[in-house]
Amino acid sequence: MATSSMICLLSLLPFALCPSVLDPGDIPVLDSYHTDDSGISVDAADTKLVYDLHNAEVRFEWEGSSSFYQVVPGLMAIALYNIAPCGVVLPFTVPYAGSMLYATECNAQMEFGYVAANGSTIIITGFKPGNTLQIPKGALHWGMNKSCTRAVSIIKFFNGPDISFVRPDIQIGSIPESILNVSMGEELARKISELKKLNPEDPIARCPKCMRMCGLV
Repeated sequence: MATSSMICLLSLLPFALCPSVLDPGDIPVLDSYHTDDSGISVDAADTKLVYDLHNAEVRFEWEGSSSFYQVVPGLMAIALYNIAPCGVVLPFTVPYAGSMLYATECNAQMEFGYVAANGSTIIITGFKPGNTLQIPKGALHWGMNKSCTRAVSIIKFFNGPDISFVRPDIQIGSIPESILNVSMGEELARKISELKKLNPEDPIARCPKCMRMCGLV
């Protein structure tokens, strides 16, 4: 990259403010573009600089709920969650990245929760469009849309590219039953051992009690 272009980029100024020193050849990630007096013009549909969450990888889709993930190599990841009425984001942790939730569509019945580092349970209610919530790296967290009619859309920004998630119920179900017998008693251990049958890839489910109350079943 030319030295003058590097200076412009390091200044963190918009491209339009540096048209005289920014050479299109310095940006190999652009697929197609044209230049004019205002700088470099790029179509959002034809560039690697723009990520389309609605056409990203579909990780999960079930009864009106879905999740899409887009990883920016080496930098971060973004997820889009669409949560149907009575939808529950099952408890999980992301060991290698913290995250920030941003509500694009929400309602007063949406509830988020997480377990803080000191063991306290934090419940957030009254979430509105435009609200954000920080989730610490490795924190156990969940959510539930208690509305009978309104879906919720949440964008989640991760501060790292590795967004492998872990379900605690799957983890507990993987403990040998002999250990669970000592730790929790035989009756509870038998019930917990059934958790091994759960699908670890399912991040969203629907609450049967909520669906009955809302007349959705």
